[in-house]
Amino acid sequence: MATVCRLPWWPLGPVCGGLGVLAVLLAIAGVIFSLVMLIDCLKRPTDKFANPLTKNGKYDKLIWAAAIVASLWFYFLGAIVYFFVVRKAKPEKEN
Repeated sequence: MATVCRLPWWPLGPVCGGLGVLAVLLAIAGVIFSLVMLIDCLKRPTDKFANPLTKNGKYDKLIWAAAIVASLWFYFLGAIVYFFVVRKAKPEKEN
């Protein structure tokens, strides 16, 4: 049985069938993004994690990797947070 588009006006009518395709494409992009962030996390040296709360934390890599893997089932939140907190963080100046 075919699904019926519940959008009555013309401009959004044709989009109704494409929303499933868009959701699948976004999910695939999210998985790829999470895998790239996981690879970056595992390759990054431990001293390059810019987290002011755990200076020289030896388990930062393990915690971030677990967060990225666990977030695969929750809208890729761990990978997004890792991207902004660790990967895009400004490096500290050495004095």
